[in-house]
This record gives sequence, structure tokens and C-alpha cells, in this order.
Amino acid sequence: MEIEKKYMDLAKELHRNFPVADAHLDLAGELLFRVQNKERDPLRDHYLENLRAGGLNLVVSSVYLRDEELPEAGLRGALDQICVLLEEIDKNQEFELIRTAEDMERVIREDRIGILICMEGLDCIGRDLRLLRILWELGVRGASLTWSRRNALANGCCKAGQRIQIHGGLSPDGFLAVKEMERLGMFLDISHLNDDGFEDVCRTAKKPFAATHSNSRSVFFNYRNLSDEQMEKLAAREGMMGLNGCDCIAGCTEGGDPLELLCRHVEYEASVMGIDRIGYGFDFCDSYGEAEPRFRFSVSHGDCLGNHSHIQELTAALLQRGMPKENAKKLIGGNWVKYFKRMLPK
Repeated sequence: MEIEKKYMDLAKELHRNFPVADAHLDLAGELLFRVQNKERDPLRDHYLENLRAGGLNLVVSSVYLRDEELPEAGLRGALDQICVLLEEIDKNQEFELIRTAEDMERVIREDRIGILICMEGLDCIGRDLRLLRILWELGVRGASLTWSRRNALANGCCKAGQRIQIHGGLSPDGFLAVKEMERLGMFLDISHLNDDGFEDVCRTAKKPFAATHSNSRSVFFNYRNLSDEQMEKLAAREGMMGLNGCDCIAGCTEGGDPLELLCRHVEYEASVMGIDRIGYGFDFCDSYGEAEPRFRFSVSHGDCLGNHSHIQELTAALLQRGMPKENAKKLIGGNWVKYFKRMLPK
């Protein structure tokens, strides 16, 4: 998709002058890999330039555990990731850990980059819900019950490369986990949760929840994406949905222009949920593969945009297709800031 210069210039202006947020990045896990590879300052060396180029002020860092770490090494693996993330933030004044709404507002005011921690699945706690308090004290402010697999709390949907319906909702402990998260003040992320689990969350959750990195199932059929009915329920509860930039979730693997396809997701989601309920949650995966210790030739590429330095191209494409400037400001970060201002402790 060819973008006219005037729209690219406008997109750059918006990303420079207004808050920009990405609601999902596997930052903690990537940093752990890079520290294990003896890199000395990976947060600065591998992320700062691209984040600055994209105008980012807020990044939600997931804590994702691989299958081989579970169950025995799950808690240790999660703590290792959080520890490294905190150490890297401490070394770089451009970054700050977000614990409160005031932290977030200060970071935006000072044009720095805030990092908010979200557990991508609670496999690490098993059935011991008391550990949610420990995660909270370490700075975790959000969590999904599970990744795309079954654990003690819930059943995940299929993995992104599959298209099969997986049944089975929340366990009794899963219902209790939702209530405990809300008591503590954690936001609930339902990306990766299956359809039965989504309905269970709707029945038990009292606060707005989010799908930080999911797309429209109507635009591209994948059970990792949300149906129109789910999107309507999410919006009715004043929740949020973040646009996923992985090609197998957006549908870029089946041909077509990636920018045009991402625009279609955004435009359709806005038509179903309203512009105030959507944002960015790119889930860039290529950098995870590049950080993970492996033979270089085995790294695959699966991101529609590449990295954060390219996200203005999507904003520019949406502006060129007719999105009003005020709506673009909400999409790139304003909506997530409003959501987290409500959900984070004061």
C-alpha cells in the first residue's frame, strides 16, 4: 500500500505529540534471553531506538512461559523474567515501571517510556492463588488466566497456526482467580482464552477486561481472534481490544498487502465496538525469535510491520483511508491510557 507523504507526515506528528501505546510485547522474556547471551544493556541497545522512533510512551510487557518450563520451572522462569526486566529498567532513565495511574501520567508528561507488566498466563502459580499477591507486590498489574493451553485455571484457545475449536471453560479455581485479581486491582486479559472461557469471564467479572492482542474473527477466521458477539460484549463492559500484528493472526500469510489487511481489522473493529474501545497490541514476535538462543538460520519471520519504528505507517494508512485525526489519536494510545488510568491503582 503506497502512502502519500502528507499522511505520513501527519502520522509522525501524532506519534510525536500524543501518547502512543502497545498493549503486548514479550519484552521480559526477550530481555532474559539477551542477558543470558551476555548482552550488557539489551533494553537500550535493542529496543530504545525503535520505541522512540514509534513515539511509544507505554508498553505492556508480557511474562510468557514456554511449554518446557512447565510445570516445575514455571515460577522460577516468571521471576527470572520479572527480575531482569526490573534490572534493565533501573539501568535506563528513559524507562520506568508503571505501578499506578500517577506513574503512567508522569511518564507521559515527561515523554519517557513506561513499562507495565502483564502475565501471559498464570501457569506459574498453579492453583495457589495467594501467589497473585506476590506478583502484585513485584509490580504485575495484569494477567491472562492462560496462554493457548490448558492449565489449572482455564483452557486456552487453539494456537495461532491452528483453526480448531477447543472446549472447556474456567475451572473453579479460575473463577476464584478472576475475583482475586479484581480484588487486588489487576486487569484481566482474555486474549488466548477460548470461547467457553470468554463466556465464563463475562458471567463472573465485575470490572472491564481487555483483549490486549486479538483481532476480528470476521476479517480473518482464527479462534485466536474475537467474534462479533464477543467484541460487542467486550465493548459493552467498557473493555479494550488491541490490534495484533502477527501475520498468522491478522491473516497476512494468505497474501495481500499487510497494511491494508491491518487497516481492515481496525476499521471493522471500530464499526463493531466503537473507536473508543480499540488500540494497538502488536505482539511483535520476530524479536522474540531473534533473542531466543538458536541457530540463526532457523529464525522465522511473522510480523506484518516488523517493529515499532514502522507503526506510523499503519497510522498513516488509516488516515489516508479516511480515519479522522481525533480518532487516530485515540487509537494510537489515547484509549489505552484512558483504560489504564481507570484500572491502575491511584
